[in-house]
This record gives sequence, C-alpha cells and structure tokens, in this order.
Amino acid sequence: MRVLGIIAEYNPFHNGHLYQLQKSIDMTEADFVVAIVSGSFTQRGEPAIASKWSRAEMAVRNGIDLIIELPFVFACNNAEYFAKGAIEILNRLGCVTHLSFGSESGDLTQLKTAANFLSYETDEFKNNLKSNLDAGLSYPKSRSEAVKVTLGEQYSNLMVDPNNILAIEYLKQLHLTNSDIIPVTVKRYIADYHDKKLIGNIASASAIRKALIGNEFNADIIEKFIPQETLDVLIKNCNHSCLIHSNFKFDELYYNMVTSKILTTKCSDLKEIFSVAEGLENKLKETIRISNNLIELKDHLKSKRYTATRISRILTHIAMGLTKTDFNDILETNEYYAHILGFNKKGAKLLKIIKNSEKATLPCITNINKESDSLRKCQLLLSYDLIASDFYNLLSGENLYNNSDQLHKPYMELY
Repeated sequence: MRVLGIIAEYNPFHNGHLYQLQKSIDMTEADFVVAIVSGSFTQRGEPAIASKWSRAEMAVRNGIDLIIELPFVFACNNAEYFAKGAIEILNRLGCVTHLSFGSESGDLTQLKTAANFLSYETDEFKNNLKSNLDAGLSYPKSRSEAVKVTLGEQYSNLMVDPNNILAIEYLKQLHLTNSDIIPVTVKRYIADYHDKKLIGNIASASAIRKALIGNEFNADIIEKFIPQETLDVLIKNCNHSCLIHSNFKFDELYYNMVTSKILTTKCSDLKEIFSVAEGLENKLKETIRISNNLIELKDHLKSKRYTATRISRILTHIAMGLTKTDFNDILETNEYYAHILGFNKKGAKLLKIIKNSEKATLPCITNINKESDSLRKCQLLLSYDLIASDFYNLLSGENLYNNSDQLHKPYMELY
C-alpha cells in the first residue's frame, strides 16, 4: 500500500495544487493521498481566505482522500516549526510511504544536501549566523548568508525562494526523525510564489487572494485559475469566507482586537509571547499609540530584523496568547493528534486502516467532544486550535457555538 503525504495550506486550492497532486500521484503510484493542511490561520500569520472546513471540502472534491489539520502553534509559525509539526503527524500516522512537495529548484539531491547540513549545524555556521543576527539582519537572511560562507553560494541561492525553504525543512525533519517516508519534489510550474499577476491558467495563491480580497465576489476574476470544484465551494460559502466577504472589514476588526490586547497586557507579559524578542514588547506599546490602522501598525514595527511576515505572526500570537512557555511545553510533551477535517470514500477506508494499525502513534479525531479521552495528553496543543477557531469565527462574523470545533463535523464525500 502506497500512501502519499502532502503538506499545504490550500488557500485556496488552485490549478497549481491540482497539477502537483496529479504529478505526485503519477510519480509515486499512490493508492491514497493524505494532506496536512493549515487550519484557521496560515504560516504568514493571516486568517485563511475561507474556513478550514471549506478548504478541506475543496481539497477532497479535487482528489485528496484524507485532510488533517496542522495545529495552530505549528501552522502559524516559521518554516522549521511548520515542517516539524506536519512531519511529526505524517510519521505518526504509521502508513505514509511518500511525501511530495513543490520547490522552485526541482533538484532533490541539492535540497537534501542543504537539509542534511542544516540538521547538524557546525560551529562555523553558528558563529556566522550569530554575527549576521548581531548585525541586525533577519533570521532568514542571516541563515542564508551563513550557508553561503560555510556550504556554498549555490545552496544559499536555494534559500531565497519560499518553497525551497520549506522543502529543505521537510527534508531536515525527515532526516532528524529517521523517517522511512520517501521524499519526492515537483518543480513549481509557471507561477512564482510571490507572483501577483493573473496570467494563463496557473496563478499563485497570493495572486488569487489579491483578486478576491476587498472586492464583491466575482467568479469571472478567478475561474481560469482554480478547478471548478474549488469555485463551487467558494460560491457556496462566499458569504461566510473570512477575507472575501464584501461587507466584512477584517483589517479594522483585527486591528481593534489586537491593539486592545496589547493595551491591556503588561510589557513583562508581552515579552513572554512566542516570537517576541529583543525589546519588541516596548515598541509594541509605543507603536499602537501612533498607528491608526493595521497597515500603519505593521509598517511601524517592520525592520531589518523583523520581516512583515514575522510581524503578522507576532500579532496573531499576541491575539491568541501563545507564550514561549506553552510552546516549549508542547514541544517537550511531544504529543500530537490528527484532527480530521474531511475525507472521501477512500479516505474513510484509510482512516479505518490507521485506527486499527499498531503503527499509528497518535489519536485520529473526527469528533472532539466524543473522543476527548484520547486527547488528554494533547490538551495544551488542542486549546490553541480551539482559540484560533473561535477568533476566526469572531473575525468572520460567525456564531461561536454553532461553528465551534467541538460541534463541527468533517466534510464527507462517501459516494
């Protein structure tokens, strides 16, 4: 039995994702496909364009058999922890034989060399990294420059592109966990990750989101760039999608909620928020008094050290109250669960195989209330997923009770 794993956000599921899926199945001859997908918030620290349940439906209707949520504390995090959370879940399912990921490089050997090097950082690398950080460079830039000096320019060039960076982190985690999962990579086709143009029939998720956000929902804008199944889900849920709801002022509401939290939180407590460092807690207090909106707040906080993406994640971590202590406790506890967001008939079969297998080392949850006993070791990890869902529902104007994770059922396509 061959089970293909994919790690994604599907924000939303577009033609490029469909290309990767079909190419990956051809390459691996997979019998089943399982995807680990970000929940309410993405790696960039922003709310997803549609709920995790809607995005799970998109994925299942486009051919993914089983959708599992990547917990918030890993999904809304840097590439290293994003990869760690996803790979841990794939490993612990006990059935995944292959992992496919996109990359700008397409050169698996080169990506593996970089990943293996970064798995065991040399003293020379660490010293170079520290010098770059001390000079005020961001962590991604500092690491890239350190790789350039210690491993070579061809490898530092790999670390400029976001999909290459994630690919290296996936490979690093496979290496560190001594995983039996076989990696394959699909070279990114046509559209660049940051490309904001809608040209041809494949565009980046960023370009698709840009075309939707702030506009009345218009299927004509994006129908060439997403499968019909994705379009159907967006049309059905357009009044309930966080960022594309035309009457919904996300920035204003998010800004008010975050600034209220900053105002009412002591500097000593802000300092304990995960990813807040080096006196940023003081700058946060100062900046909210001279900022009138979310864009101004982020612009005032950005620096060589703090990228726009990191600032977005920090603000969301503040909103969720994610502390360094809690995150470290989650890592130390080393317990995970697989929250099922959707599946088809094949996925139901795979889920049954996983639950009956002695190789699976984590609980698979379809109903949080009914299966709470199996989540006792994961309460802290779970608590942040529940908070993230509630916060997302507040932002999108949804009923907190009816749309809570405790009540929501996975999307099922069993015909």
